[in-house]
Amino acid sequence: MGSPAVCGVMSEMCVGATARSALALGFRTVLPHDAHATYDIPAAPGIADEVPAAMASRVAEWALGDEVEIVARAADVLFTAPGAGGGCG
Repeated sequence: MGSPAVCGVMSEMCVGATARSALALGFRTVLPHDAHATYDIPAAPGIADEVPAAMASRVAEWALGDEVEIVARAADVLFTAPGAGGGCG
């Protein structure tokens, strides 16, 4: 395997955990901004207002630090067939 492109739902949970696992295993990890999402975080009365899903997803990207490669669109990721070499990126 070359470089995994991590996509999915629950940016701050499943997507983040998968990206961190790939990084821990030494993979160059790609996270297409338009290929992960989450839900609005409900307001916590007396503590915080609702957090829109788009903001929660962006914060999840930022929380991964500078090791993950964030690209704007999944369409910008080059995929190669297994055994063809090159990975994605």
